[in-house]
Order: sequence, then C-alpha cells, then structure tokens
Amino acid sequence: MRGSKKPLEGRYILSEFDEGTGQVLGANSKKFVTHCGYLVRDRILVSAREWRQQKENPSISFVSYHDKELIWLDILQHFTLDTQYELWKEKVKIKAMQKMAKQFQAWKKKLYKTFVAHDRTPDFTNKSYVKLRPFWNEFVEFKNSEEGQAWMIKNQENAKQ
Repeated sequence: MRGSKKPLEGRYILSEFDEGTGQVLGANSKKFVTHCGYLVRDRILVSAREWRQQKENPSISFVSYHDKELIWLDILQHFTLDTQYELWKEKVKIKAMQKMAKQFQAWKKKLYKTFVAHDRTPDFTNKSYVKLRPFWNEFVEFKNSEEGQAWMIKNQENAKQ
C-alpha cells in the first residue's frame, strides 16, 4: 500500500505498509519506530523480566496485555493508519508489538551493560532514567543473581543461533 500524506492535526499519517508483515514503510516509518522505543522506555517497568508470559513458568513477571494495549492506544493518538481495512491495522499492531519486544530487551541490555556490569547507578534526575528509580534495585538484584546470569547466558546462546 503506498501513498504520502502530511500530518493532520498534529498526527502522522502512515500509509505505506509491507503487505506480508504489516511493517510500516515510508516517510513516517522512522518516527513510528522511534515513538515505539520511547513508549517502551517510558511506560514499561524495567522490573518486568519478559515481554510475554512464559507458558513453562507463568510466575515470571511480564508485560501485561493491558499495558500493551495502553501503548497501542498511545500510538494511535499520534499516528493515523491510512487504511480502510482492519486487517492492516491488526498486522501493523502485531509488527509494532514485535518491534517493541526487541526494543524492550535492548533497553534492559543497555542498562545492564552501562550501569549494572560496572556497578554504577543511573542519575535518576535525568529524564531518561527518572522512572527507573522505584524498580532499579529489583532490576539489579535479578541481573546479579545466579538466575539472572543464567538467563543472560541462555539469551546469548539463543542470539548466536
């Protein structure tokens, strides 16, 4: 689907999509991905261990369906999907959630490499880190635990494949 339109009422119009995956293409695609990353860093608790609930271990903290829906509604406040078919909206939503899952893991990995691995603490007065304060100790405890270290090794091995 192709087209290029200017923002309307402070919103960005998304009118180009990959037909197979629902990936946003075109002029506002970078703004879309950047906004998704911002929402992940701003709205998702760093103490959540996984993006999805794990079937084999449902007690592990994860990002709730409700939180994901709130993020999607925020996206729809800033971006208009210029499409008449609900199928497109669902495909774009699925692709956006997949992208945000990767951004969530990358955010936590960056926090670990920048701070936890060097036994440092972020400057919580910095607007990028202010919302981390209430959850920082839990995040650090898990990352430094035997379980957390085992998870990182497992994830590194999975990434190599």
